[in-house]
Amino acid sequence: MKLKVTPVDVWAVSIKDRVGGLAEKLAALTAAGSNLEFVIARRAPERPGKGVVFVTPLKGPKQVKAAEARSEERRVGKE
Repeated sequence: MKLKVTPVDVWAVSIKDRVGGLAEKLAALTAAGSNLEFVIARRAPERPGKGVVFVTPLKGPKQVKAAEARSEERRVGKE
């Protein structure tokens, strides 16, 4: 099977490790029309009560602006 692999921007943000913590962060992206293909969320054992979520893709200035409006949000991956 032939695969095409390309680099993508992955956005990461800190979340509260509680019910609804992930939904709070994803709500802004949903309102901006994001169609996420990749979402991974996990606890951050080194930071009790916190977690992190990784998402991609964010396309267009409206979606990027919605992501950047969230505190502690950062882009990882290709630059």
